[in-house]
Amino acid sequence: MNIAPYVKSTIGFLGVIVGGIAVISIVYLFTVFFVLMLRGRQFRKLNNDIVKEYQENKNGEIFLEKLLAIDTKPKEMKDEMIWYLNIATAFNVLGKRNECIALFKQLEEVATEKEKEYIQNSIKFVQEQSEKDDTH
Repeated sequence: MNIAPYVKSTIGFLGVIVGGIAVISIVYLFTVFFVLMLRGRQFRKLNNDIVKEYQENKNGEIFLEKLLAIDTKPKEMKDEMIWYLNIATAFNVLGKRNECIALFKQLEEVATEKEKEYIQNSIKFVQEQSEKDDTH
């Protein structure tokens, strides 16, 4: 009995199986990568559009109103931090310095070292503005 034809067909069959698994794995990995990449895109686009609009019209009330009206929640911590920083900026623009500083201090508790430095500088800036307002 010659076993060679069975070995060749078994090796070919296993090759097809392994190749199929490889193709499915590659498709799966690309799909996961694509989904993760787009995960926060909708929120970032909406947030960026609101910031651009504020930069054009400098209306703090509309800026805060639109930031608080975003119904899409940030998916990543970085995006959430930026959103809260924008809200703090709106508070500052509207003269709500205490609310601004309180929000900065809450953010400082969960911030990375780099973000903490930025937040601490922002707190100092707002406090200086507040002192200037008090003297005028």
